[in-house]
Amino acid sequence: MTEEPRKLSRHETHDLSMIIKDRTKVLRAHAEEQAAACMADFERQMATVYTFDQDEVWQKATQEAQRVVQESQATIAKRCKALGIPPTFAPSISASWQGRGENMLSSRRAELRRVAKSSIDAMTKAAITKIEKQALDLRTQVIGMGLLSADAKMFLESLAPIEESMRQLDFGEIEKKLENEQQLRLADRRRLYGGE
Repeated sequence: MTEEPRKLSRHETHDLSMIIKDRTKVLRAHAEEQAAACMADFERQMATVYTFDQDEVWQKATQEAQRVVQESQATIAKRCKALGIPPTFAPSISASWQGRGENMLSSRRAELRRVAKSSIDAMTKAAITKIEKQALDLRTQVIGMGLLSADAKMFLESLAPIEESMRQLDFGEIEKKLENEQQLRLADRRRLYGGE
């Protein structure tokens, strides 16, 4: 026959409730910290400039493009000479490496930043809500069920880690949200002002 474990004393219940409350504060702060880290990572990705020589394939492709451009420019210059166009007025062809895509444009960065911020805010709110709900559930169980001392640690450790609620941003997802918003605005304009 197993011995019935003793119930928590009022003092233990109070102490556990205080620890749960303190731990909830720390997890909320961690959620805010992780949100800031997500935004910093987003900004880092958006600010990244790629150079043609940081990747062997890019470097070879760039060198090949430059070779083709030089050959084409020689052909253009030869034709301009035959047509009597002075070199100072002659058309030219060139190729250049762009180290960024659409994020080169400040207006596009602003749009992406706005969508990223709202996504991060939503994830942070969801994480904090989950933390608060679990904390309340734990405090209720500690007080309402009269937890046994041996179980106290299990309940304290059952607060969900924030990593489950926060995920990394997906640029593709942000772009889709932005495109959907643009399509909705365009549809509204067409509906309001007519047109195709």
